[in-house]
Amino acid sequence: MLCLTALENPLFPLLSLEATRVESGEVWRLLSANLVHFGWAHTLMNVGALLLCALAFFTEASPTKFSLLLLWCCFAVGMGIFLLNSEYVPYAGLSGALHGLIVAGLLQTRAYPFWVRAVALVLVAVKLGQENSTGYEATDIQQLIPVAVAVESHLYGAIAGVIFAGGDWLLTQLKRNS
Repeated sequence: MLCLTALENPLFPLLSLEATRVESGEVWRLLSANLVHFGWAHTLMNVGALLLCALAFFTEASPTKFSLLLLWCCFAVGMGIFLLNSEYVPYAGLSGALHGLIVAGLLQTRAYPFWVRAVALVLVAVKLGQENSTGYEATDIQQLIPVAVAVESHLYGAIAGVIFAGGDWLLTQLKRNS
């Protein structure tokens, strides 16, 4: 992400999500849009949050599991924006997928007591509810990036995190019972 931001304009138009381009066959944009950002402030916020998530929740997870979770969340966010919010032209950034990592991490980690994880999940749910309520404006963040914050992507990522954690739990139960 840092390299893509350093390259600026040449790759952003090829990797950002635009519904019309996905419809014409450029399906890689569903994933690649998560890797490009609207400038350095946007990139550094997302890279910092990715590192914090990885350190807080996934130090004991296998690299394969973490990679699958990240890819799943990126894809789910891309599909959500593509299908439900094509008004974001272009869409770019990792924050939606990060919300998926946070939710899946809180659901799966055993590094923190249950009550801490439960309180954090409630706080994430309240944040998502507030962001997606009528009249919400992301004024503080809006000053750092030159486009509207796609708060719906945070919800799509969180839902993807719940689905991943639920699927992982179900697979674990099936393995134990066989």
